[in-house]
Amino acid sequence: MWVEMKDFNQSEEQLSIREIFFAFKKNKKIFFLSFIIFSFLVAVSQLVFLRGKKITYYEARGSVGFGNFSYLPAIMQKLGIDIKEITPDLEFESKVILSDEVLGRAFDVVYRKENSDYSENYGEKKKRFIREVRGNLSISKDHKEKVINLVLRWRKKDEAPQILNAILDAYNEYSQERFKNEVSKAVDMVGVALSHIEEILAHSYLDFAAFSAKTGIIDAKYQVKLIFDSLQNLKDKLRSVDVRMNVLKNSLSDIERRKKIDADNIFALSDIEGFQKIYEEYNSLQIKREELLSQYTEKHPKIVAIDNQINSIIERMRRIISFEIKRLQLEREAILQEIDQINQTILNLSSYFVDYIRKRDKIDLINSLFYNYYEGFMSATLLGGVRFSMISQINKAEFANVRTSGGNKLSWIIFISALVGLVGGFVSIYISEVLDMKFRSIEEVENLISAPVLGTLTKFSESDKASCLAFEHGIDGVRTNIELLSMRKNIIVLCFSSIPSEGKTTISLHLAKSFVNAGKRVLLVDLDLRHESLSNLLGFINSPGFVDAVTYDMKPDNLVKEIENNLYFLPCGSRHPSPSAFLSHQKVKDFLLSLKEKFDYVVLDSSPISAVYDILNVMHLSDFNLLIVGMDRVSKVQVKRVSTIINQVKAKIDGVVLNLVDEKVSPYISYYVNKYAYYYYYSDSSKKNERKRS
Repeated sequence: MWVEMKDFNQSEEQLSIREIFFAFKKNKKIFFLSFIIFSFLVAVSQLVFLRGKKITYYEARGSVGFGNFSYLPAIMQKLGIDIKEITPDLEFESKVILSDEVLGRAFDVVYRKENSDYSENYGEKKKRFIREVRGNLSISKDHKEKVINLVLRWRKKDEAPQILNAILDAYNEYSQERFKNEVSKAVDMVGVALSHIEEILAHSYLDFAAFSAKTGIIDAKYQVKLIFDSLQNLKDKLRSVDVRMNVLKNSLSDIERRKKIDADNIFALSDIEGFQKIYEEYNSLQIKREELLSQYTEKHPKIVAIDNQINSIIERMRRIISFEIKRLQLEREAILQEIDQINQTILNLSSYFVDYIRKRDKIDLINSLFYNYYEGFMSATLLGGVRFSMISQINKAEFANVRTSGGNKLSWIIFISALVGLVGGFVSIYISEVLDMKFRSIEEVENLISAPVLGTLTKFSESDKASCLAFEHGIDGVRTNIELLSMRKNIIVLCFSSIPSEGKTTISLHLAKSFVNAGKRVLLVDLDLRHESLSNLLGFINSPGFVDAVTYDMKPDNLVKEIENNLYFLPCGSRHPSPSAFLSHQKVKDFLLSLKEKFDYVVLDSSPISAVYDILNVMHLSDFNLLIVGMDRVSKVQVKRVSTIINQVKAKIDGVVLNLVDEKVSPYISYYVNKYAYYYYYSDSSKKNERKRS
């Protein structure tokens, strides 16, 4: 498998809801502190700058009432279009009132005398007037009463009602013009449509007349009904014949099999001509036979003679039934022929009937449209000179009331302060997350990588027995978690990190030893083809190894070194000019699979992913991908980048080991460090006391 070296640095990283929630949870103290500070500063600034400032203005009020009546829906209904009464759209009408057209007309009415010369500044004054009116005109809508209420706040007392009334007059005039234009368009549309419909109707009549002369179809629906009624009658008759034939065949089979006529046969054959007379003769012979049987045996000549007569009657009846069956078969064939003829007739005339129905319906539809459009056209023409709209009432302003604003509005101050505080709190969280590059807790790692943390390891020194034992215990915990998660033998464990110096090589070595201590047969492989860290640590820097075995098809038995009981090591081997291309080769896959069959666990020590992408080529071969995170070495950005790269190649991180963890970050680790320190202190003290006693 070859991994494309795409530009992973430019991959987009989007924050998930889980990451946002975690960031808020982690920085909630910063959020609340920022919220309090920003809210307090904004509230104080508003109280200081708005204190004592009041504005006097004049308020004029007016309203516009609407009704449902309009001539336009009445005209459309006469055209055959189902349109109900027009209900005024108060939202739309409010936008019309605030439109440039209406406010511009109001400006012309109010300031016409002052600007009678229509100077160059007239257009600029109109624009300023429109902007100012929009900023000071409040509109509320009462949908139940179908009323729009207008409130204009203006700086001059006399101008407030004058401007508001000019706006109402301009809106009323514009509304009438708008509806009159709609009716004019409707009249023009109806006139054009009427002429076109008239032409279509005349052509349809001519086409229908030619069709009737050609096919002879006068009333297609009636003819179709007659044909289908006849077809249904034939099918019913055919069904009756089939039932009768089955009854006769069953009776014939029963008579031939039993050589006698029962009561069941009498009911089934009673409608056959001459059957009743034959049956009476048959019945009298049966009675006579019964009387003779009381005197003679069945082989007596008299009884034999009667039996011959009975058999003769049965044979006659069999011939009569056979003849009737043949007659019914002929009748059935005749019915089938008639049905075929009718079906053929329907097939031949089906296209004609369909054409007829389509042409007839088309003519009926066009006739209906023609008369409706004609009536609507006449009505719309008569209404052409009428002034109308949906406005039913206009209440103008008669005076302006004095109003004051400003001062300290507590609700407004609280709202602005809280809003700014929220924004400031979230901005503070964002800045904190951007500036904080290091991991502060185990939860941060789990949230960022979305993989389970299998163990946490602190820094250890060989001279500090407590820290060493705590480290080994942490490694054993990692090993146990891998065994529980994998739940099988013969697996490959790939150890990798984001950057160098995160302790990946040390953990790989101790993890292999932990598997050995658990009774497993383990192979440790150095796959860091560029630095050979593990080979250098174990003293096999120039020994042939993995690269040589794959390149020259060498047997691994000659290259594997046994460094402890059940612990084997395969060095890196010779340097390869292109490690990434080498690891993508199929021979590498085959070689690793062959090693997997010989050992319980194969632990691979690889190169850091942030530096090079070599190990991505074998990540799909691994059964368990273990990411080593050095808490005090690597940043969140680097770990996130590695996680993104692995997701892009459709691989996954099966587990995470946190290395170089500060005891303050994980109280669990601090507990074990203190425990083992106490153990060694107590053990050393006991040994010293024993020596003193001896």
